[in-house]
This record gives sequence, structure tokens and C-alpha cells, in this order.
Amino acid sequence: MKNLFTFLLILVPFFIQAQGNTAYGNFKLVDQEIIYQKIFVQDSVTATKVAEYYKTLPYLSNLQSTGDEVTFDLNDLIVDYKKFQFTQVATPPIIQTGKYSGKVVIGVKDGKYRITVHAIQLTGNIGYKNITEKDKLTSYAAKNNGTILNPEWCKPNTLGLLDKAFTDKLQYIPQEKKIAKDDW
Repeated sequence: MKNLFTFLLILVPFFIQAQGNTAYGNFKLVDQEIIYQKIFVQDSVTATKVAEYYKTLPYLSNLQSTGDEVTFDLNDLIVDYKKFQFTQVATPPIIQTGKYSGKVVIGVKDGKYRITVHAIQLTGNIGYKNITEKDKLTSYAAKNNGTILNPEWCKPNTLGLLDKAFTDKLQYIPQEKKIAKDDW
């Protein structure tokens, strides 16, 4: 009995590891699709303010605002890996050459908002293949029909950089311009 118990304790880590990773940073697998989802805390945020801000961004299109939700298309976002202090040598070709697109939904509640990017597609050079037509990110960054994340993508210089780029480009920044009377 003691040997059986010891054997089972040895097998538990292997079963846990075999389950695979279904989330990395703000990316997770939902219904066999990789999505980016992040919640931000922001005082006095409203869907109207959010929509006005996003209308000014050049890499967005088809913006619509209904109630407490803003939706739009993200078009050909480029990851500025140098901005996040990664070298060209340490950055995979798909992050360097890739352009990322997707459908964005921003839900606004009291004092916070949630950004969800789904239907993420990419173009670029993945090293072994040049992707010229938009293709699903899930096809490359997930394994087993989208049930686990590909370990090659679960690195700070791959999905980690894409996470930083999405956060940097999609985070709402209030444009309150307060100028003091004696400020010239």
C-alpha cells in the first residue's frame, strides 16, 4: 500500500504537466480560441469617453458604441519590441515582422473597463513560413486543436511581447487637458 501511494505521488506532477498551459499573461484559451483579456481600473470612465478616445487611434476601424460597450476592429498592429527593450536577436521573427488584427470589445463598468480581443489574426514571417494572408493566431500559438498553448509561444519574447503591445496600444488614456492660469 505504501509503495502504491508513493508511486501515485510520483505520477501526479506528470499528469499536472500533461494538462498543459491554457493561459499566459493576459492571453487565454476560450472555446479553442486564443483571446487577450485585461481589466483596467480607471476613475470616472464611461463608454462615451472611451469611444471618443478610440476614435482618434489610426489602427482601429468600424467603431461602435452601445450602452456600456464599445466595439471595433484592430487592424495590422505592429509590435515595437525595441520600445519594450528587447533586442532583434532575442525577438522571434513573427514578432518582428508580424501584423496583428482582431475584433475588440470594451466593456465599461463603475470605475473599470475590460478589453477583450478575439478572432486574432496575423501576417508575417514565422521563420519556417511566410504568412501573407491573415491567419488565425490560434493555429500557431496553440496545440491539440486549441486546447493548450504552444510552449514555444509562452515566453516573454513572444506572447509576452504581444501582451505588452496590446496593453500599450489599447489602454484608454484620458485626455483631460488642464492648463493652469499662469501656465503659458
